[in-house]
Amino acid sequence: MTDEFTYTPERALARSVLLTAVNGGINHWARVHGFTVDCPPEQVRAEGLDTVDDRSLWHVDLDDIQRSITKLIEAPEQCAAPDSGIDLDQLHAISESLADARTRQLTDITEIQIIPARHADKIHLIIADHVFQVAVADEVIY
Repeated sequence: MTDEFTYTPERALARSVLLTAVNGGINHWARVHGFTVDCPPEQVRAEGLDTVDDRSLWHVDLDDIQRSITKLIEAPEQCAAPDSGIDLDQLHAISESLADARTRQLTDITEIQIIPARHADKIHLIIADHVFQVAVADEVIY
């Protein structure tokens, strides 16, 4: 992040999540067409195609990412349909990890502590993917 722009800790974490997602965290369901991150917070955004869901377009900004993080923290069980096959234990682990990150005012997704440790493999990509899915579709579907 360039020093010329001021980000709150929450917006800096959201920016880090967005950057991690577009750089590989969402490759299994989305194609990124473009993103802007070296700019003032209100201009940070990403856009692309959902390659699984009939190629629908999506657009995400920092407000979307922050709302998604809040939803995952406050109501992880509402972030996936009960019959979706999504690992609810993993959703709760992501919820706890994001809550800890917000409490500690972390600004980089790579600083997130793994809670619990059994989800440690590629956790930063998994967290970014889940946050991004909730931002785009209001739930984790893939």
